[in-house]
Amino acid sequence: MTTRLIAALLLPFLACGVQWLLWDPWIKPYVWFLFFPVAFFSAWLGGLRGGMTATAISALLVWYVFIPPQYSLALKNQASVFSIIVFVLMGGLFAWFHEKLHKALRSSEVRFEATFDQAAVGIALVAPDRRWLRVNRKLCTIVGYSEEELLARSFQDIIHPDDLNADLAFVQRMLAKEIDTYAMEMRYFRKDGSIVWVNVTVALTSQPDGTPDYFISAVEEISARKAAEVALRESEERLRMAQGAANVGIWDWWVESDRLVWTPELKRIYGYTEDTFPGIYQAFAERVHPDDLGNVERWRDEAVGAHRPFDFDFRVCLPGGEVHWVNCKGGAIYDDRGKVLRVFGVNFDISGRKTAAEELKLRNEELERFNRASVGRELRMINLKREVNALARELGREAPYDLSFVDAADEDGPA
Repeated sequence: MTTRLIAALLLPFLACGVQWLLWDPWIKPYVWFLFFPVAFFSAWLGGLRGGMTATAISALLVWYVFIPPQYSLALKNQASVFSIIVFVLMGGLFAWFHEKLHKALRSSEVRFEATFDQAAVGIALVAPDRRWLRVNRKLCTIVGYSEEELLARSFQDIIHPDDLNADLAFVQRMLAKEIDTYAMEMRYFRKDGSIVWVNVTVALTSQPDGTPDYFISAVEEISARKAAEVALRESEERLRMAQGAANVGIWDWWVESDRLVWTPELKRIYGYTEDTFPGIYQAFAERVHPDDLGNVERWRDEAVGAHRPFDFDFRVCLPGGEVHWVNCKGGAIYDDRGKVLRVFGVNFDISGRKTAAEELKLRNEELERFNRASVGRELRMINLKREVNALARELGREAPYDLSFVDAADEDGPA
């Protein structure tokens, strides 16, 4: 038997004693004066069981002590019977109502407890002075403390010093009713001294008079996301460095809106700065050599129209008059009807390669001219040696020049 049920059952006896003391001359003849409140509060304390039992006890006490003839269970008139029936019905209604209310309250509390303890994010109730009032299992897991250890500390004990002032500033604004809620990313110290990144969303509940009651904090661990962001930044930085070292720029052209997106390295290749880059197709067209622009657009459009990638070289004229060679590789993205949505690709500054190719071509031409001149001189020398050998034989002398290697080459030549 619970304390609330015992109290519910004692209330009729207490009311009976008080009413008996005040019966004459204060309460008489209102026999149910104190017992209707008893039926109500007994039902509130004990639910259906306590309310019905207290109602039955109250009816018997009133019948025996206060309904004439007193101290007897006899009844003189029907009005007394009717009053007892009405009281029992009202007591039963009170008991039924409060039983439903208790069940709903218990169900709500069970759901709240389950939600609070089993939530996938950390939840904490924090007093205005930043003491923990209640914490759930997930928050304890995030920071590595047990519930008892965490409740023995304040909220400020686990916040990284570099994040504390920003958090306190938000709290002051909330207490001043400037904001209703706030969210921020911050670092917590775990029990083992390591740091964990969390995203904290905070709301303030107030008492009916407007006085701050407690903060509700939802804590989500974001260490993995933070690590991924750091890795992404490092990867992007390495990519920018690689693009700069290789003179490679990436571009993306949204055809319908004419929005042109270039990486910093591509802007450098074309002689633009962040301030001077207009971000439209004209930025490309203005820099392509006039003699190449028509071919470039034709080659690109033919490839895009055929749904195949493109690859071509052209010249770029920089603002100072310098001309660079660029190689462009790319493709397109289409909608369900085959309409071009975006054209994208990469540009390589191939000026060095083009210069080397031109230099190699010139050297090859010079070598070819030299080879032709050298071979002509050699043939004339061989013919002169043959003539000398022929004259020596006519004079009966031994030929002075050995041309056997030439004769062997002639024999092995084409038939």
